[in-house]
Amino acid sequence: MQHLVDADLIIGSPSVMMTYNDFDLTISIRYHGVLLSLPNVGVREHFFLEEESFSYGLADFLTGVYPDRMEARAAGENATIRLIFSG
Repeated sequence: MQHLVDADLIIGSPSVMMTYNDFDLTISIRYHGVLLSLPNVGVREHFFLEEESFSYGLADFLTGVYPDRMEARAAGENATIRLIFSG
């Protein structure tokens, strides 16, 4: 969600739904805006103070937990990203 906001890809408030069916945890994010390009997530272009480095490093570690499957689609200004984590 933060990457969508930081990149100015989202308009208004998103809708987030999480479901679990004993096999998969699915997180669906629906919003108005442009689809997020995930390959560049977490790229930093300058140096930080020690405290900032730790904070950003932890954030990158936590966002580095990648889904087993991802689906992304857009219809006009409506975008949907589904992250599927298999158990």
